[in-house]
Amino acid sequence: MQEIIIIGIGQCGISIGLEFIKQLNYDHCLNNHQELINQDRNRQKINVFFNENSRQQFLPRCLFLDLEPKSIDKLFIQKDELWKWQQLCTELMDKCKHILDKYFEESGKLQGIMMFFSTGGGSGSGIASNLIQYFREKDPTKIVHCNPIFSQGITHNCLEIYNTAFIMNSMIEIVDIVTVYDNVALQHICKINMLEQNYDIYNKILAESLIQTTASYRFPGFLNGGMKKLTLNLIPFPRLHFFQPSYMIINQRDWNITNILNKQYKLCNFENNLPSEFLSYQIQLRGNCFEIPDSPSLLIRKDNIYQIPDLDTHYRVHTTVQHIDHENIVGFLGNSNGFKKYLQYYQGDFTKMFRRKAFVYTYQNIGMDEMEFTEAESNINDLISEYGPFFHSCCHSEYDNYEEEEEY
Repeated sequence: MQEIIIIGIGQCGISIGLEFIKQLNYDHCLNNHQELINQDRNRQKINVFFNENSRQQFLPRCLFLDLEPKSIDKLFIQKDELWKWQQLCTELMDKCKHILDKYFEESGKLQGIMMFFSTGGGSGSGIASNLIQYFREKDPTKIVHCNPIFSQGITHNCLEIYNTAFIMNSMIEIVDIVTVYDNVALQHICKINMLEQNYDIYNKILAESLIQTTASYRFPGFLNGGMKKLTLNLIPFPRLHFFQPSYMIINQRDWNITNILNKQYKLCNFENNLPSEFLSYQIQLRGNCFEIPDSPSLLIRKDNIYQIPDLDTHYRVHTTVQHIDHENIVGFLGNSNGFKKYLQYYQGDFTKMFRRKAFVYTYQNIGMDEMEFTEAESNINDLISEYGPFFHSCCHSEYDNYEEEEEY
C-alpha cells in the first residue's frame, strides 16, 4: 500500500490542501473528530493519506507552512508547534525538515509527496524549491508530485514572472510529476456552470479533480492506479512530465468519453496546435455504469486525439467505489504538447524584464546570484525546444531511416 504526504505552501497552497483534506474526509466518511462514520465504506486503503492512532482516529499525513501567520490561523488541525510559527524562514525550514523526517520514520511504505503552491508567490516559489530539493536529497526513490497554480495572465506584481521562472527551474530538473492548474481555466469553468467566481469555488473545483485523480489510489478496483504508474506510463522522457487535468461528472445517459477533451472540463488553459496533441494520457473511471474497463468504447479515438503513430500510449484506471454525491465520474490526465505555448508566455515576459535587469536587485539583496536567472531562463528555453521536435521524431525516427537505407 502506498503512503503519501500532503504539503501546502503559502496562502494558496494551504487553502487548496485544506479543501483537499476536507474532500478526503467526506469521501472516506470521516466526521469532525476524524472518526469513521460508515464502517461499510471500504477502508482497505484509507492509510494512503491518513495515519490511524490508538483512538481509531484517522489523522491526515500533512504539512502546511507559510511566512504569514494569518494563513496558518485558518488551519483546523492544532497538533504540532508548526501551526504556531512566526519565526524566520531558516528556522521555519529546519522545523519542516524535522517533521518530514518524522514522517519518513513512521511511514514504512512512503511513496512520495503531493505539494500544492502558487507559482507566483514568494512562499510558493522559494520554500517549495527548497523543500523539493531536500526531499530529493533525502530519498531519490520517492516521487515528488507538484500541483502548482499558474496565474496565466492574472498577475498582481512583476515579481510573479521571476518567481514562476525559478520554481519552473526546480520542477523541470527535480520533480517527477507536475499537474498544471491555472486561474483562467478555473474562471472559464465557473462562467460556463454559472458559479460565483472566487477562490473558495476554485479550491473546491481543484479538490474535486484531485479526489478523482487519487480515487484509484484510495479504493480498490478493476484497474488500480498510483504515483508510480503515472511516471511509468505517461512520461516518455524525464523532463516532459507536465500534465493537463480534466474531469467530468456523468449524470446523463447519452455521453461520449471524448467530451472530456472540451474546454469546459479543462483545469488548465493549454493552447494546442492541433485540436488535441498528447504524448500520452490516462483515463480515470469511477462508478458502475462503465462497461468492461478495457472496452474499446472507453478509449478516445485516434481521430479525436493526436498521438505517437503506431504506439498506444494510454492507460486506464477504474474503481467501482462510487463518490457519495455522484454515481459516475470520468477523469483525464494528458501529457500535452500544448504546454510549450504555455511556457512561451512566461518565457517572453521573463526575457523582457531580465534584459533590462528590472527588479533583479530585489533578489540579489537576499543572496541570489544573477547566474540563477540565466540558468532558469536557459532551462525553460531548453524545455520549449524539447517539446517541438518530439512529434517529428515520432513520425520519422533514425531507426526508420536506417531501414530505408538498407532496403535501398
